[in-house]
Amino acid sequence: MVEREVEKQVTKEHIKLKRRGKAAGRTFAASLAAVVLVGTTVFAGVGTIWLRRHPVGDHGVEVTMKEQGSQTTAASEVTEIPDVTMELGYLPQGMVETEEGKYSFEDALYEGGVSIVFYRMDTGDAMFDMLHKDVVASEDLNVNGYQGVYLEFPKLYEDMIAFNQQIYVAYTDVHYVMQMYAASDVSKEEALKIAEGIKLMPAEDGTKQKLVHAWDWSSYLASEKDNVKNGQQSEEVRLAVSKEEMKNTHQIGESFSADLEGAEEQKGLCVKVSDVRIADDISLLNPDYVDDDIRGETDAAGKLLPATIQYIRKGNEDSLSEVVKEEHVAQKLVYVTIEYTNTGEQKLSDVLFFGSLMRLAEDGDRLCIVDRGSAQPQDGDEWTTILNRGLSDFSDMLYYDVRGGERDNNYIAAIEPGETVSVHMAWLVTEDELGKLYLNLDTGGSPYEFSDRSLAMGLVDIRQ
Repeated sequence: MVEREVEKQVTKEHIKLKRRGKAAGRTFAASLAAVVLVGTTVFAGVGTIWLRRHPVGDHGVEVTMKEQGSQTTAASEVTEIPDVTMELGYLPQGMVETEEGKYSFEDALYEGGVSIVFYRMDTGDAMFDMLHKDVVASEDLNVNGYQGVYLEFPKLYEDMIAFNQQIYVAYTDVHYVMQMYAASDVSKEEALKIAEGIKLMPAEDGTKQKLVHAWDWSSYLASEKDNVKNGQQSEEVRLAVSKEEMKNTHQIGESFSADLEGAEEQKGLCVKVSDVRIADDISLLNPDYVDDDIRGETDAAGKLLPATIQYIRKGNEDSLSEVVKEEHVAQKLVYVTIEYTNTGEQKLSDVLFFGSLMRLAEDGDRLCIVDRGSAQPQDGDEWTTILNRGLSDFSDMLYYDVRGGERDNNYIAAIEPGETVSVHMAWLVTEDELGKLYLNLDTGGSPYEFSDRSLAMGLVDIRQ
C-alpha cells in the first residue's frame, strides 16, 4: 500500500504530485520499483534464508528470497514480532527530518532527500519474489551484517531531482524490512551511510518510546491480490460525474456557503470568486509572495516561458525509460480574487483556505477530468506517459497573498462578523486549458478526482 501510494504521488501516470513546501512540485521519479530484501538468518527453527538476484532481460531484476533446507516459513510459524524503535546514526550535513521517516536538505525542503518505510514480516521472512523493471544497475549489500540490495533507476533530467535510488535492508532478527527511497540529490555513498547508521531495537515494555510505524506484509500481499482481481487501484477514483451531480456549480460573482459540516471555524462562512484575470507575465503578483519556482518560469523581461511537454516511453525488463518526443506550449497566469465573508454572529479564527484548478471537458451528459498526465497512447504511439515540465502541470494554488496560523501559511487569522477578507490566488496553465478551468475551493478536495464534499460545495466555473 505504501509503495503504490508513493508511486501514485511521484510517477506521472495519472495522479500527480501535490506541491508541498517551497519546491516539492519539482520532484519527479522516472521509475519506482518495489523491492524487498531479506538477509541471512535462522528463523523459527527451520533453514537459512538467502537473498538471490536474477537478471530478467537487459534491465529487469528479479529478487527472490528462499529458505535453504526447508519449506518457506508459513505465517503460523512466525515467532512474535516485537515493537521496535529506530536509531538513526547518520545524516548528511544540512539534512533534517521533515516528517516521520522523511528527510531532506534544508535548502530544498520536501524536494528530495530520503524517505524510509518499514514492513513487519508477519507472513514469514521467506515470502518474496519481486520483479523490477527499468533498472540501470543493482548491487548486493552487506549492511552491518544484514543482507540488502541497492537499485538505481534512470534519471531523465539533470535539472530535476528524481527518486532514482532504492536501498533495502532486512532486519531478520526482529523480522522487519526497511525500504529506503533516495533522491538524486543524495549520493550513493551518502545513502549507504544513512542505511548503515540505522538500527532497530525491540522496545522496552512500559516505557514511552517512539515506535516504528510499519506495515504488515500480509496486508500488502492481500491488497496486491485485490488489485489483480479488480484490475484497478483498490481506492476508486471518480474521474467523471453527470451534469446533474454538477448542479451546484457557481459562476463568477456568485456567493455560496463554505460551511459544509458545521465546523466552528467555518460557521457562517461564505465565499465568492469576484474576479478572474489572465496574464502573460507575473506582474499581477505581490513580489513578497513569489517564490523562486514561479520566477523560474519567466524570461529576463518577466514574460512567462512556454512549458516543455515531453512524451516518455517507460522502461521495462528490456529497455530503459526515455523521452521520445517533445513540444512547447504557451503558459498563462490565472489570477483569481476570492472574497471570504463571515455572515455569522461570532468571530472566526484561523480560517483555512485552499484553491485548486480542475480541468473538465464535456462528454455527452457527463463532465470528465482531463489533463495531459492521464492521456492514453493510441495505436502506433511510442510514448506511454506525458510529462509537463512547467508549473502549469500543478493544480494546487502556486501563489496566495494572505498568511496566518502557526506556520504563517494559508490561513486567515480572523474574520469579524460582517467582515469580508479578500485572498488572491494564482496558477499557471497552458493556453489550451483556459476553456476547461473550474475552481475547487473545498479545503479537503482534490483536483484529480471528484468528491461528494466538493460537489456539495460546488465548483466555480472560471472558463475563459
